[in-house]
Amino acid sequence: MANTQLLIIDAQNDFCDYSKEAYVPALPVPGAYQDCLRLAQLIEQVGLAISGIIATLDTHHMIDLAHNTSWLTEHGAAPPPFSVVTAADFLAGRYRLAATPVSPEQNDYVLNYLQQLEQMQRPFILWPPHCLIGTPGHNLNPELAQALSDWETRTCKAVTLVQKGENIWTESFSALKAVIPDPADQATHLNLAVLKMLAQSDRLIIAGQASSHCVKETICDILQFGTAELKHKLVILTDCMSPVSGFEAAVEQFFTELHAQGIRLATSTEIALELASANPKE
Repeated sequence: MANTQLLIIDAQNDFCDYSKEAYVPALPVPGAYQDCLRLAQLIEQVGLAISGIIATLDTHHMIDLAHNTSWLTEHGAAPPPFSVVTAADFLAGRYRLAATPVSPEQNDYVLNYLQQLEQMQRPFILWPPHCLIGTPGHNLNPELAQALSDWETRTCKAVTLVQKGENIWTESFSALKAVIPDPADQATHLNLAVLKMLAQSDRLIIAGQASSHCVKETICDILQFGTAELKHKLVILTDCMSPVSGFEAAVEQFFTELHAQGIRLATSTEIALELASANPKE
């Protein structure tokens, strides 16, 4: 049987556009809840044809360089979520770190960080606190979590869980590395162990949230750091991922570019049919 691996990016409650009882998601992505249900259904239907599953967990502390609550405006208030901070803003005092006291070394680090992002032509966006360790928002979507538990029972294999983002001084969208690795934190550098697991697959199915950010950056890092052969093994489950609001056009452009590179885009229904035919005992 072919070695089919499933890579699930950050399919967590805080990204699901679904509120239950007293819980309200911190950073809901429109469509994410239904994406998780479709992915859970795929795993329940053809899980025996999936050789291994890796699930990443966006993992943050309350204090985080990219959380809006970790900053103050020049008026002393927390900036609204989705504010963009530039190096010029920081130098001019329009935005400053909320923590007190802040050392000169920390200010120098932040300025350098912002300048590096601008050299990379990347905006520095302030997100609402999300996926905080120990909170319901950090957990996997419950329907998907149940499907993964059932898969473990049926296959006698463990889902590989990978936490990312715990370093408070850098951003970690990709499952493989931080945007700007922290020299003092090996966990922010390229995760060679995960990359090796992915390379062993005959087919690598990718799903999760959000297609505009963590999924996109994971795919880009796989293409940059993975083997040439791995590129041709990718299958992007387009109906099991959604973009952050305002980034829809950018994701469509990204999908177009992937297709032009020969990377397969498919739906969960199409993949379910293929896996079922390859494993009729399911």
